[in-house]
Amino acid sequence: MTTSVKGSWRLLLVIVVFLAIFIYIATETIHRHLDLQNEQNVTCSSAGASRSSGDQSRPLGDDVTKVQSVGNFTDRLTTFNAFLSAFRAEDLNIGGNRTWEIPATNKLDVVWGARDDYLELLSSHSYVTTIVLPWLTNTPGSPHAWSSLVDTSNLLIQTYYEWTADDRLCSWIETPGKLRAKYDVIYNRKCSRNINDTVKPMSLRPLFLNGKPINSYEYWPNGGNSFPAHFYVDTPPFVFLMHIHRDAIVTELGDVITDGLALFLQACRQDFCVSLPSHLDDIVVYNEVFVITQFWGTGTFHRMVEIVPRLAMFVDFLRDKPHIRIAAPEVGGRLAELLGIIGLDASRLVTGVARAKIVYQPRSTRCGTANVQETQTLSRLYRDYIKRNFPPRPRNRLTLIRRSFSRRFVEQEAIEAALKRAAADFNLTYTLFADNPTPSLYETMTMFHSAVIVVGPHGAGLSNLLFSEPGTYVVEGVCNRPHVNLCYLRLAHVLGHHWHGVTSRGGCETVVDVPHGHVDAAVREYLRLWSSARRD
Repeated sequence: MTTSVKGSWRLLLVIVVFLAIFIYIATETIHRHLDLQNEQNVTCSSAGASRSSGDQSRPLGDDVTKVQSVGNFTDRLTTFNAFLSAFRAEDLNIGGNRTWEIPATNKLDVVWGARDDYLELLSSHSYVTTIVLPWLTNTPGSPHAWSSLVDTSNLLIQTYYEWTADDRLCSWIETPGKLRAKYDVIYNRKCSRNINDTVKPMSLRPLFLNGKPINSYEYWPNGGNSFPAHFYVDTPPFVFLMHIHRDAIVTELGDVITDGLALFLQACRQDFCVSLPSHLDDIVVYNEVFVITQFWGTGTFHRMVEIVPRLAMFVDFLRDKPHIRIAAPEVGGRLAELLGIIGLDASRLVTGVARAKIVYQPRSTRCGTANVQETQTLSRLYRDYIKRNFPPRPRNRLTLIRRSFSRRFVEQEAIEAALKRAAADFNLTYTLFADNPTPSLYETMTMFHSAVIVVGPHGAGLSNLLFSEPGTYVVEGVCNRPHVNLCYLRLAHVLGHHWHGVTSRGGCETVVDVPHGHVDAAVREYLRLWSSARRD
């Protein structure tokens, strides 16, 4: 055997030995990691690992408490809150001055709210009660096929308008696989390019009531290609709900742990592991806690659209029960101001991990997906506050949002000049909403409540549409692929606004590169429709 061959065999032998040692070490490391997880009773999983097939069309079973009521939405909400108060009083009467009970087991059954059947999975856990307001299907005068246009029992807003977009965005929505957020599925691969389609009032499509974010690790119905069939045609079985836990732990992300159960409602999140916290005695304990905290909750959009709306349905319940703490992502700043607007004292806010004898967990806001009823209710609370406390103002503004940092319009100056001319041509007051510095809450509410039309690049300033009157026109500079995010399309639509998207040629997340001519054309077309509607 030659020297070169012997050398090759020696090298091969060294490689084999090295690989064997590497595999041994890696295997032992994994085993030690799993053993450590078992010792600490850590559960790591994702909804995707056990996700349902997405074929859950049957109505609610007997494992939830249903608050039967009739009348309009406001009346039914009042009835629900009265029931919740009575349920609480009975619970407190039975529980008395008992101490917080330590969980009997460290093993946790993780139930994922992203699953279509998660309410059924909760039925085996005695430490949680779910109360729902059923969808009222026998609305007097309603046609056989449901229409929001005549439904005053399940929604605050009856009239909606077709959203539209430019050809580029529509082609992405219509084509499977073009957008990573699966907007082709979320919007059923349908998109209108004709801005005039927004004129005619329409019913809210059931997809806005049933749909939710789709991703492979949390919710993946029909291989990620479509929602369950009934999502497209049927109304949901309930309007909203409340989970009530006893002797529970609330995590920083708003998940709730009780004896043997960890309930992860669907939201923006990055943590898929859960365990009973160590040193339970060191964690503060309250009598009652109401959960609104979620991941990213300190960001402007998430605070406005995902956090505060969780309070909206239960303001009456909370106002006369000041001892109920509110688990939130922060305790001051704009969140405290917004709570004051809806009549809740910010001193009730608490952060971090907490224990409570009773935990109230309303349905979460899914990531970037405004809940219909909560959003509408919060918007009405804001608008009622404005009408009670602000001087009367005409609704006559064209409001342009100017971002100073990320996702700013490349052609901001040209867009400003064009929209100043458009405002003058239609006898509107041009108003600039700039973020450096951010206007006060009073100024912000005034700018958006009196707006006829709002224009801006994708960004948190559009969250202020919550202060606008239904029927406001919205033109958004939408990010290019792969950064397309249509959270403001949904927000505008469920608020009863008109929405049109014009797409960036590139640059997101740094800039939104929309030609000023495209923005000007969309705004002028909207204002012609608005002017025509006023004459009619």
